Amino acid sequence: MLTFKIFYNELNKDEIYIRETVFIKEQGFKEEFDNIDNISTHVLAYLNNIPVGCGRFYFDKIKNKYFIGRVAILKKYRKKGIGSKIIFKLEDELKKINVKKVYLASQKRAVDFYIKCGYKKEGDFFLEENYPHILMYKNLE
Repeated sequence: MLTFKIFYNELNKDEIYIRETVFIKEQGFKEEFDNIDNISTHVLAYLNNIPVGCGRFYFDKIKNKYFIGRVAILKKYRKKGIGSKIIFKLEDELKKINVKKVYLASQKRAVDFYIKCGYKKEGDFFLEENYPHILMYKNLE
C-alpha cells in the first residue's frame, strides 16, 4: 500500500537517502542539498512502509512563484505510477493553501512524464549542473 508522509522545513533521513541515491549516485549531480530544503514542504512516498520516492515544493520570493522540485523515485520502483502520485500529492498540498499555478524545472529526460501529469513547457532549455532543464507549469484551478 502506498502512503505519504509530509514534512515541513526539514529533510527526513529517508528523503536524504532517496535523493542521494537518485541524483548524486545515479545521475551524477553534486549540488543536491540546498537552503531551499529549509523552506519547503516535503512529501515522501512509502510502499508497504519502505521509502520509495519524494518531492518538495516551496515559494520563491524573488520570482513570486511556487515551485515543485527534487522529485525522485528509487530505480526499483519506477514505472509503477508512484511519481505521478507524488506530483498529485504535492499539488493537493498546494491547493490547500490556495495556490493557483505551480512551476518546476524538468530535466530533459522527464519532460514527457510531466506532460502526462498536465504540465506545459515554457521557454527554452537551460543548463543546471551541465544538464538540460526546461521550465514547466500547471494551472491548479
